Amino acid sequence: MEEIEKSAQVDLAIILGYIAVKDLTTQEKKVAVLIQLGFTNTDMARICGTNEQVIRTIKSKIKKGS
Repeated sequence: MEEIEKSAQVDLAIILGYIAVKDLTTQEKKVAVLIQLGFTNTDMARICGTNEQVIRTIKSKIKKGS
């Protein structure tokens, strides 16, 4: 039962992350917001519909731009 609750919390977090970035126009903007919200690369990839390598690349570009 505890595993089901934990899984539901993770799924809810993914849904809330998606809602937070759904209106943003670029992956870079989405990743920037998701970083601030504390999402992992895996979760960011799920939310953005891509893979972790793309997320790492975007995060690297964001870091270089700062």
